[in-house]
Amino acid sequence: MEPGPSNDPSVAADESEVGSFPARLEGLLEAADIACFRVAPTGTIVDGNDAFTRLTGYTRTELDELPFDALFEDGTTLESLVSELDEGESSPASTPVSIRTKTETVPCTVHLERRPQDDTEREPVITGIVRQQHVPARSSAASDSNLTYGRTFEALANALPDGIIVLDTDSDIQYANPAVERILGHDPDELVGSSKVEIIPERLRQSHLSALQRYLETGERNINWSYVELPGQHTDGHEVPLGVSLTDFTFDGDRYFVGLFRDISPRKEAEQTLTEKVVQLESVSYLGRRALENADIDDMLEKTTELVTAALDAEYATVFEHDAAGPDGAVLRLRAGTGFDVADGETTPAAGSIAAAALADGGPVVIEDLESDPRFDGPSLVPDRDVRSGITVTIGPTADPWGVLDVYDTDRREFADHDVDFLESVATIIATAIERQGYERRLNETVSELEASNERLEQFAYAASHDLQEPLRMISSYLQLIESRYAAELDADGREFIDYAVDGANRMSEMIDGLLEYSRIDTQGDPFEPVDLDAVLADVLTDLQMMVEQSDAEIAVEPLPEVQGDSRQLRQLFQNLLSNAIEYSGDKSPQVDVTAEQRGRNWEISVRDDGIGIDPDDQDRVFQVFQRLHTREEYDGTGIGLALCRRIVERHGGEIWVDAEPGEGSTFTFTIPADGSR
Repeated sequence: MEPGPSNDPSVAADESEVGSFPARLEGLLEAADIACFRVAPTGTIVDGNDAFTRLTGYTRTELDELPFDALFEDGTTLESLVSELDEGESSPASTPVSIRTKTETVPCTVHLERRPQDDTEREPVITGIVRQQHVPARSSAASDSNLTYGRTFEALANALPDGIIVLDTDSDIQYANPAVERILGHDPDELVGSSKVEIIPERLRQSHLSALQRYLETGERNINWSYVELPGQHTDGHEVPLGVSLTDFTFDGDRYFVGLFRDISPRKEAEQTLTEKVVQLESVSYLGRRALENADIDDMLEKTTELVTAALDAEYATVFEHDAAGPDGAVLRLRAGTGFDVADGETTPAAGSIAAAALADGGPVVIEDLESDPRFDGPSLVPDRDVRSGITVTIGPTADPWGVLDVYDTDRREFADHDVDFLESVATIIATAIERQGYERRLNETVSELEASNERLEQFAYAASHDLQEPLRMISSYLQLIESRYAAELDADGREFIDYAVDGANRMSEMIDGLLEYSRIDTQGDPFEPVDLDAVLADVLTDLQMMVEQSDAEIAVEPLPEVQGDSRQLRQLFQNLLSNAIEYSGDKSPQVDVTAEQRGRNWEISVRDDGIGIDPDDQDRVFQVFQRLHTREEYDGTGIGLALCRRIVERHGGEIWVDAEPGEGSTFTFTIPADGSR
């Protein structure tokens, strides 16, 4: 019994239209064979049900053309019938009349009331019911009215699915409809004459009597009579949640109260289920955030058992780690628990337990009553506790579960599907957190190993640069000494051989220096600070001025941004890219363009030339150490310049690539974060 108007638009339309009855009311009146009609303020009949047409003998079409006053004998008029209605009020009036039907005159009783129209400026229509008097005339008009009201009320009350109880001022029940038995189990006939307190829970009876007495004395209401939710007492002892509407009336000088109520258990159960789901979803969300933010698995497991017991309103919750390779067979090691005191790390045999069944099946095990469940005669995982019901789910993959999550209660209990889903979601979070912890541990170990390897590599490169440079310098010096002292004795081949040897030693020295520089990009770089790339590029062009002039290169530069970075390394990056663009220009004068464009959170900076280009198959190889695409006779270089560029860009949190076609030039593009993040 919900408060407020119906949400059914068809019903609303019926009730608002002049000349039509609400569908539900018309059906009830028809079922009770009660004739009903409507009359406009002008005296025109605007509606009548089938019972009314049967009573009068006129068809609906004939009634539409018939004035209301034409139905009555003895000069009875609409005006005289409604004279008993107080102006502006809708209180009913009942009058005995003689109805002139098509064939005869029959004694009847007419019950009238005013019904307002939607347009408040229009006069209310008159609605009424009429009953033929099939019994000898009553002693007064009031007795006819009582008969009409009684039968009408009985027809309505018997058809309603809601319970109706009529009380007197002593809270004694004067009437109960059949729905009362369906809702509260009480026989309506047996209730009549008894006290209402029989259907009120004992804990609320005195407050009801006190509130009734206060209302009779002062008119003060302590609850909302239009709609209030109160429990009713069922005959089998349990309480039934009811939605109740109350009203009172006076009849023959006595005061009565009417209670209309409906069983709202389905709605309450739905609300309770929704509340439980919300709590469980919030718990899952909280645990998910905690698993991401907190690397301490034991702390998270402890918090998990606390939340699980609260969300499921259970007594105990545990997390056990499964050790399948124990010396005495598979065991379960306690990692966290709530609701009892057990030493952390304590082990229990897995065989025969509820957890063993979950581990074997890989799915949840739900127990509503352990005493009557034939599947289990082994212990639960909560020692020395009177466990009666519970859920056990596995943590981790079915093929190799990490452990189990259990929740137990001491009472017999039915678990809903969403309870099992909730526990499985929590187990998934635990498994994910444990897996992530393993990844992080292995990642940290890998990082540590890489750092150690890089440190050894740098130490090696440093040692190599010193240990190898000295013999190379000695070789180069002695070759030059031979050339200067014995030049007259050497023929052309001898001098050429010496030049080759000196050139090789110099190239080896350059390669060793480049390797050392490559190894120190991350460890020997300067701290990041704001860097104006326009200023950096200007310095690079100054250094390359001779190369630019000799090659007659044209270099066009768009405005470049300010970024966070290592200015020394960024200068080397631009110098390598620009010198390559000039050097690999081919036979024509180089045309180089430097541009910058912000894309999302990154700057994209490009160096484009119109030189010899690069074969698509070689576009990744050019960034590898000592990888050369041309012979030394064609182009100089150590093959490490672009590898240095990649290391510098990666240190700055970006990436570098090249777009090129043979003979069509090359465009080297690198990104660098606009906000300085790496």
